[in-house]
Amino acid sequence: MAALLAGALLLATSAAAQPVKVGIINMVRIEKESAIAIRAEEILKKEFESRRLQAEEQTKRAEAARDRLKKELPKLSQADARAREREVAEVLRKDEQGRLRFVEELETRKRELRARFVEEANASIKVVAEAGKFDLIVHKAAFARPVVDVTPLVLKEMAKRSTSLR
Repeated sequence: MAALLAGALLLATSAAAQPVKVGIINMVRIEKESAIAIRAEEILKKEFESRRLQAEEQTKRAEAARDRLKKELPKLSQADARAREREVAEVLRKDEQGRLRFVEELETRKRELRARFVEEANASIKVVAEAGKFDLIVHKAAFARPVVDVTPLVLKEMAKRSTSLR
């Protein structure tokens, strides 16, 4: 029994003597430079740029209609003024609804792409950790020497995986 205990103690001390391999990643850099993040931006632009321009144009038309009404209001009869005010209010309401719908859909799509980015980043970090036999990879540290920065390795792995983002 004593020999078993001594053997276990010997194994524990030899395991403790092995150095721990630690890496650090710069998530800000990964979010800005990774192929997946860049692809996500392209996807958002492609999907929403034309709608954004249409929304801006609709807002300009609504504001122009409101400004025209302000100028013409003194010249209109009371009944015509009320009718025009209702029309302009309806245009402004539709514009606001359209803008809110656009922002909501954009934010939903951003969340979807963000979730996919996080998934891919975590998978890439895991591949880098296993390939480099890292015991620990962290993304926030008060201090780290540049030699432990594995961000370039993660960026390379994410570049390999960037085609999976749709």
